[in-house]
Amino acid sequence: MGHLYLVRHAQASFFGTSYDDLSTLGREQARALGEHWAAHAVDFEAVYMGPRRRHQQTCEIVAGVYRERGLPFPIARELPELDEHQGIRVIKHHLGRDDAVSDALHPAEAPGADRERAQREFVRHYNEIMRAWARGTVHVPGVETWDEFRARSLRALDLLCAADGSGRRVAFTSGGLVSSAAGWLLGVDTERVIDLSVVLRNTALTEISWSARRRSLVSFNSLPHLPDPRTATSL
Repeated sequence: MGHLYLVRHAQASFFGTSYDDLSTLGREQARALGEHWAAHAVDFEAVYMGPRRRHQQTCEIVAGVYRERGLPFPIARELPELDEHQGIRVIKHHLGRDDAVSDALHPAEAPGADRERAQREFVRHYNEIMRAWARGTVHVPGVETWDEFRARSLRALDLLCAADGSGRRVAFTSGGLVSSAAGWLLGVDTERVIDLSVVLRNTALTEISWSARRRSLVSFNSLPHLPDPRTATSL
């Protein structure tokens, strides 16, 4: 049996000028993951990452810890299939914010109380608009549809669980992709896939066992490397 870890990227800059860069806490989360695996001498036969900076930065920080400890860490292969869906673009289009230069939803200078309010606003919009988009009642020209995203996530799972190996693999990606892959394994509907994506935490581990005949979800959304709940984030 092979084992695959799907890792949601570390915390990105939700309130920064570019969401796609890790926050200071995100870099600490990624390093904690690398230290946890290195301390247990977890070895990988293959490493994959999505095309976003947040995917690559998370992977690079983990790889850096391995290099510091003198441990091998395979060169990561970038897979476009591991990209996140375009839900943020859909939400911004629906809110009439297509002209925004930044890919962030909220200003970096927002004070603490405004940030909490913005987080609640984002989750509310995410739940409402993502479900409408998945049902096909929200359309954005030129954007991959929900059904196309789900099909792509299945292709990603096929690539990651290819039969030419039986060791341990890891893929650094985003929450939507992880939740969609888990949804295929669990056989749940669209509503449940979106529910899974809302609760998935940064650098959380989702483990899949696989063989030529079978794939099974072993664990979902685990954070053995972040025992302090104050360091666990979902945005």
